[in-house]
Amino acid sequence: MPNALATKTAVTCENCNLDKLCIPKGLKRSDVGDLKLVVNRNNIRQKGEAIYHAGSPFRGIVALRSGSAKLLSFDRSGNEVVVEFILPGELLGFDGVSSQRHNCTAVALETVNFCHLPTYQLEALTINNPSFHQVLLQRSCNQFDSQIQKTLLSRRSAEERVAVFLANISDRLKVRGYSELAFRLSMSREEIGNYLGIAHETVSRIVNHFQSLEIIEIKAKQLKILDKKKLLSFYQE
Repeated sequence: MPNALATKTAVTCENCNLDKLCIPKGLKRSDVGDLKLVVNRNNIRQKGEAIYHAGSPFRGIVALRSGSAKLLSFDRSGNEVVVEFILPGELLGFDGVSSQRHNCTAVALETVNFCHLPTYQLEALTINNPSFHQVLLQRSCNQFDSQIQKTLLSRRSAEERVAVFLANISDRLKVRGYSELAFRLSMSREEIGNYLGIAHETVSRIVNHFQSLEIIEIKAKQLKILDKKKLLSFYQE
């Protein structure tokens, strides 16, 4: 039986530091109280381990609490295509809603801790709570909008793609309360190139160019943005 201190300090949807970004965003306090009773917490995956596989049955929505992951699809030849990178407070699993089987594979880029909202609980919450249904609809639309922006970005130059990618990671981390100017890039340059549709050698060349211009600084996987305004200047409307 857990002691009183452990019970008091246990992380729930009500006291999680991602409550303004994750599933509870947009819900009333009473609705969040209902949510905390059905979410499975503290699910761990190590780097390279799958959170779920393409073709597996849809079993609910996943919310990252810590760490990062990549969402993968596969072409007809079985080649891996990076669809998206997922950061803390962001949701996974919408690729399985339509057919009730996942179209993608979600893989941990580093050790991740995530919450899981099972399908049967998801159905009950959406039926009994219209606001919860609206919140999930908004999250799925956000991911759709992200893919539209990615498609538009694919028409830009390689330098623009890399610049926007780094700025986007910076902005997303800032919203989550992390530093927007100093952070760890958990994805490899091969994965970044795959995501942006350019060769990883091109990613390395552009990154080195940005460093020579003193826009960014990278040591191992630690990245510092020295001049964000200049970084954004590579992306011209």
